[in-house]
Order: sequence, then structure tokens, then C-alpha cells
Amino acid sequence: HKSNRGKSGFDCHISVNRPYFYQMLFSKKKYNHLIIKMIQGEASPEEQSIAQKWIESSAKNLKVYENYRNLLLLTDTKKVTYDADKAWEKLHARINASNQGTAPGRNPAKRSRQIKRYAAVSGIAAMFLMAIGLFSVLNKQPEALQVSSEQAVIEDFRLPDGSMAALNENTVIKYPEWFSGQLREITIFGEAFFEIEHNKSKPFIIHASGIDIKVVGTSFVVEARPENDFVKVIVNTGKVLVYCAGLDSEQAEASGQILTAGEIATYSRETGQIVRGVNDNLNYMSWKTGVVLFNETRMSEVIKALESKYNVSFIVNDPDLLNQRLTARFEKESLDQALETLRLIFKIDADVKDSKVYLSPSGQ
Repeated sequence: HKSNRGKSGFDCHISVNRPYFYQMLFSKKKYNHLIIKMIQGEASPEEQSIAQKWIESSAKNLKVYENYRNLLLLTDTKKVTYDADKAWEKLHARINASNQGTAPGRNPAKRSRQIKRYAAVSGIAAMFLMAIGLFSVLNKQPEALQVSSEQAVIEDFRLPDGSMAALNENTVIKYPEWFSGQLREITIFGEAFFEIEHNKSKPFIIHASGIDIKVVGTSFVVEARPENDFVKVIVNTGKVLVYCAGLDSEQAEASGQILTAGEIATYSRETGQIVRGVNDNLNYMSWKTGVVLFNETRMSEVIKALESKYNVSFIVNDPDLLNQRLTARFEKESLDQALETLRLIFKIDADVKDSKVYLSPSGQ
């Protein structure tokens, strides 16, 4: 017997037959999530078969299922195809068959009344347990998860809402098991490309080392490496709002920078300023696509792109070479093939040793 005083000042009393309560709770607990998945249309064929057998095994199980279904359908979940009427017919057929084999002296009518009375009591208990189970499920807080790319690019990682993220090397994304509340929020350390599922009523927020990025449905790159002084956001399609972290919605709209396709925002950790501009970096997604493009590009920038693509370091012994310009496209070429192109165009020597590329005038 338990008494709780509510806000109204009245005592709330709940009487529980504890042995019976715990026996039912533990016998049904493992099926709670399975039944919910089935009703929502998310159960596998094997899980649905297990759930159906459990439902049809007794009147109380069938009542639990029907109560779940009636409540969950109110939340606009997918309608389950399970035939409850057919299940009732199967159950009654088994009861009738059992009654026909009743021992002499037993009253079948009395037995039927006992079954009905038991089913009614079980239904009430099932409703009580169902309320506990649903409260637990609907109020459960999502678990904090993370994905890490470490030394290899992750090309297609799906977030809980179906949004896609591609992670560059040494990148970490922290996200919830599912998105609760009014926002979809994640945190990034590193560099990633995002394609966000459109949901105007539930904006997507990315927390990135001092700034927040608010999107509804678009694709863009975020570079927020802890060792760098700058955080960059480059929009590929759609539109995003970039603003300093910690601002409320009105402050963000008033002071943030709205970026459209082809634009870049650069945030300085030192000054706290966000500067918007046009993205002139053709290779901002080369780590994802594997393609590097150069159009009259200074060799100083060419070297940076090749270092990233081939994971090497360039050492230039001729400073004048850095002012040369290159128009080329590298995709599936090996490092040796790319260096051979540089040798022929600029008439230089390119030697590789211990992940270092030494560039010098030919013949030296």
C-alpha cells in the first residue's frame, strides 16, 4: 500500500499485490519494446512472428497488445497489419477445445465465467502495466553516442533522422540516440560534409568549436579542428545560418551570417568574429570525392591540396617554383603519376623519401 500527496492536497493511494505485480511485470517486460516495434511497423518478420505467437498465447497478452495499439495509434504511428479479431477467434477455439476435455463433475459454464473473469482482471492489470511501460518508453532520455573516423574517411554515416554525414580523417561527431524536443542537435570536432533531411518544424543545429550552424535542409562542409585557429562553413546547396555559440533564436537571427550555395563563413577563435565571403577553393571536398582540380592555381596552393590527397609533406628547394601556376585534374592517379606530371610541366626533380616529397630544379 502506497500513499502520495499530489499538488491538489489530496492523498493518492495505490494498492498493489506485490508478488503478483512483479510476476506479471517481469514476464511481460521483455515483450514491451517488441510489441511497440510491431505496432509502429518497425519489427522484422522474425520479431513480428515472435510477437504474434506471444499475443495469441493468452487472453491477457492479446488485451495488452490491443491496449498498446489503441494508445500508440493516437500518436500517428504506422498502423500494424496484425489481425486482432482472428487472434480472438483462435483463442476462443482453444478455450472451447479445452472445455470439451474437462473432467467429470466440472461445470463448463462456470469454467467459461472464470475465464472471462480472469480475462477482465488480467486486462486491468495489463492496462496498469502498459501505462508504466509506455511512460518508461516515452520518457526515456536518448543515449549520447559518437562516431569517430580516426585514420580513414567515413563516406556515408546516417544520423537518427536520416541525415547523411561524411567524415574526413580524425573527425568525431557526437549525437543522441534519437532527436527529442524541438531541435536536432549534434557536435563536431574535425571536418565533415552534411546532407540534412528537410524538416522545417525541427531545425538541425551543429555545435562547432565556438559557433553554431542552423539548417533546415541543405548540404555543406564544416571544418572545426581543435588545433586550428579558424572554423569554416562552406555551403554546397541550400542555406544555413552561422552564429556565435550560446545565442538564443532572436539573437542568432539578428547577429548571425546567412550563407547560400557557393559562400563560406570563417570564424576566428581569437577575435570571435564571423566573416562571410565567396568560396574560391575548388578542392574543399576533395577528401570526400578524391578529385583535386587546379585552374591557374599557384603552386603553393597546389602543394597543400596534393599533401592532403596523398598524405605526404612537400619540401620545396626552389622558392620561385611556388609562384608557378598549374591547370590540371587529379583523381585516380597515384602519387608517382602526379609527380611525373609536375616534372614534365615545370622541368623539376621530385624525389620521395619517408612520406616526404622534395622538389628542386632539374639537375640539382
